[in-house]
Amino acid sequence: MTQYVKTYPCPTCKAAASGRGHLCHPRKDMVPFTCEFCGKSVDDARHVCSSMLDKIEYVCKSCGRLAVYDSQLCEPAPIDEE
Repeated sequence: MTQYVKTYPCPTCKAAASGRGHLCHPRKDMVPFTCEFCGKSVDDARHVCSSMLDKIEYVCKSCGRLAVYDSQLCEPAPIDEE
């Protein structure tokens, strides 16, 4: 069975964001959540843990935030692109 993730328009870039939203403009109503990397329940949509650090691959060209997945940022660019 396919599970669909609910999307909403990001107020920063107007693109469809899913889950907790883009890290550039996270949804505050989607916390707490369980971190997929450390398994802890966290109250911050911009949570970063040590298990996540070596997996970060993208930076937002707009705000400079770092992310593991490009879908988490409004204007993602690979970190090694600079």
